[in-house]
Amino acid sequence: MERIEDFAMKSLLLLTLVTFVQSISFCNFTLSSDSLLLELREDHGVDLEVTCFNETDEYNTILEFLIQNKDIVNVEPPILLVDPVNSTHQFFIEAASAGHTEVVISTVDSAIKFKPLCLIVNVFKHHYLDILSKVFGWIYILSWGASYYPQIYLNYKRKSVVGLNFDFVALNIVGYCMYGIFILSVFFVDEIQDEYFHRHPRGLIPVKVNDVVYNIHGISALVVTVIQCFVYEKGNQVVTMFGRITLALIFLFSFIIVILAGSNVIEWLDFLYYCSYNKVIITALKYIPQAYMNFKRKSTQGWSIGLVLLQLSGGIFSVLQMILDSYNYNDWVSIFGNPTKFLAGMLNILFPSFFVVQHYILYRPRPIIKRSIQKQIDFVT
Repeated sequence: MERIEDFAMKSLLLLTLVTFVQSISFCNFTLSSDSLLLELREDHGVDLEVTCFNETDEYNTILEFLIQNKDIVNVEPPILLVDPVNSTHQFFIEAASAGHTEVVISTVDSAIKFKPLCLIVNVFKHHYLDILSKVFGWIYILSWGASYYPQIYLNYKRKSVVGLNFDFVALNIVGYCMYGIFILSVFFVDEIQDEYFHRHPRGLIPVKVNDVVYNIHGISALVVTVIQCFVYEKGNQVVTMFGRITLALIFLFSFIIVILAGSNVIEWLDFLYYCSYNKVIITALKYIPQAYMNFKRKSTQGWSIGLVLLQLSGGIFSVLQMILDSYNYNDWVSIFGNPTKFLAGMLNILFPSFFVVQHYILYRPRPIIKRSIQKQIDFVT
């Protein structure tokens, strides 16, 4: 008797489950775009394609829009009726204020099962400022990218790297590799971007395409410079004890934070920030040995002034782009979201300015004609 009751109970539960499953409509919802870039007070239509796995299902339901930052965008209509007749539905996103937000589309109808959709919206104040920002971005990328070639050409022309400090070269390439870890991870890894937006919900991803291009190109150019240091005349120049100790401390610190991130003591986004901070520290330190060498030799010979001038112009336009974006997107937190870029820009204004003073004022090279005349005078006397 107990077995019969047990069997009847299981049959009832199974029948209930089957009935419940049959009452659920499994649908696929697709947006025409998963991200929008809008100017203030602009509106844009987004299409929603609905496909049910069972065409006989009547999937009448109401979709709701959950706006992360309600002051940035408005959605019209505020709710969307999905009916079994139309497969395409449309809603409009209106830009109300500058900033970054996410619009999540979901439903409270338990009879409809689908993955919630997320639409990312970035709103800027003025279109011309967005264009100007892109122009500034490519100017600083081209300036910093081209800054390697005057030194490479000078080394090639002289067949010598005497006057180019090896501490500067070693620290520079390690700094670019550290920053590359940050740049490539934030730009390409979705999980890292999710962590970033969790911390800065109104922010923008602080890494752009030109940052990625710049970093990869910079590492490649520095590899060429390193090869020149092995091939051309170098005198008695080596990486000094200062450079070796600095590099050893950086590698030790990096090893420690990898262990902490792998042990979930810190998040991987924190690990990437620490990698980028290494770049800032290196940028602050790498110029010091070169400046001291120039001071000690009372000359800037072998140190390309073209490199210095291009680094200076790149630093100026890099900082200008970040300030312009922060104003245009009402997103001043992005400067702190990528402090490496901002501080690197400031340091690439400060130190090149000092080298300009060294080259053109303190250790200004005498013209070749004057040096020739001076040699003749010295010979006669």
